[in-house]
Amino acid sequence: MALQKKNIIVGAARVFLGPSTSDTASLATSKPAFVTATRYTATMATADGSTDTGVATLVTNWREVGYTQDGLEVATDPSWGEVEVDQLLDSAKIFKDGMSLNISTTFAEATLENLLIAWGQSATTVSSVVPFERELAFEGGSLGEAPLERGLIAVGNGVENEGSNTYAERVYQFYRVLSVEATTINNSRSEAATIPVTFRALPADNGRYGSARERLNVT
Repeated sequence: MALQKKNIIVGAARVFLGPSTSDTASLATSKPAFVTATRYTATMATADGSTDTGVATLVTNWREVGYTQDGLEVATDPSWGEVEVDQLLDSAKIFKDGMSLNISTTFAEATLENLLIAWGQSATTVSSVVPFERELAFEGGSLGEAPLERGLIAVGNGVENEGSNTYAERVYQFYRVLSVEATTINNSRSEAATIPVTFRALPADNGRYGSARERLNVT
């Protein structure tokens, strides 16, 4: 393949969390629809708790987590079994016997909503106590309880558009994510309070974790 500098991608992604789905039939409607020639960040902005403004089949219960640090990392971790035979010094065959996928980032906005997400709380909103005050309860959960599943959409740069110095748009969607790892928030004199978070992705009924779409020439 010829060398092509247009395929070098730089730039941060914006992260949105919303409803999860494992039902194959509802995968297409679990996120706002793509609008031709319109950046998906603009579509997602109208899906951030607002009402339908005519943007195709809008799904409004998505929320942007705000500023992030250290980028967005998507890591696959397959495991393999091996078949050893007497006649070879190495394995004659290997086969996949396990798979996991994790998405990691750091929330730079240490809001109660982002703490709720990072700690995998079973609630979906932070409760109001009195006017101008809200409270997030530290829930231990119950035996066998799973963290709340959410959908995750990340929108960032894709490859460069042909004949232009602009980037295409790449949209990642993960159908089901869970915050399952230990999370620490630190109030420090010399550093901003941030929330590192790692999501474990689970496959939908169709066996897929999600999708990535490259959108060229969107404005």
